[in-house]
Amino acid sequence: MSTRHRSLTVIAGAALALGLLSACAPEPAPTPTAPTQSTEPSASPTDSPSESPSSSPTSTASIPTECTDLGSEASRQEMVGDMTLQSDGQGFVRPAPEGATLVLGCDWIVGDATGLLVLISTATPDAVTAAVATLPEEGYTCQVADDFGAQFCELPGSGPDTEEFVVARDDVWIYYAPVNRNGRAFLSDIASQIFG
Repeated sequence: MSTRHRSLTVIAGAALALGLLSACAPEPAPTPTAPTQSTEPSASPTDSPSESPSSSPTSTASIPTECTDLGSEASRQEMVGDMTLQSDGQGFVRPAPEGATLVLGCDWIVGDATGLLVLISTATPDAVTAAVATLPEEGYTCQVADDFGAQFCELPGSGPDTEEFVVARDDVWIYYAPVNRNGRAFLSDIASQIFG
């Protein structure tokens, strides 16, 4: 099963890169001090958060409402300053807690093989905790990030700059997937911005 899962992860990684780089999103849907989620939609613990924001649980976290407000200006420009914002993240299937509501989605790309997908959702704290517990089965490595006290999970991709991350704490779930660009500094800024 380990060999099969690695093969599926490689195939799914290629699918993620193609999905991030196409103008049309695929079917529905940080790196501070701790490392994760599967790129294969069928292996997701739940479907991507796609409910309307009105059904979102009340969150005490400070979640930006615009992609242009994520992280610090410096880290955002370094990470996505040369990219084009393609979509609001609706329609992507990625690991997410049960009953999650997408609060902010950002899908940036540039050129033929470089991009970043950020999906920030809210769900009940119990659903977030339960979803984090399923990530190791999908190949993620999880631990608590010392700098902002959240679960930090990392799924290596086919290259050093093709990874997937999940940062989760309380009722907030951040899915973050850079392709062909090291995005750890930007992820750390986003997590610090949201969790304080």
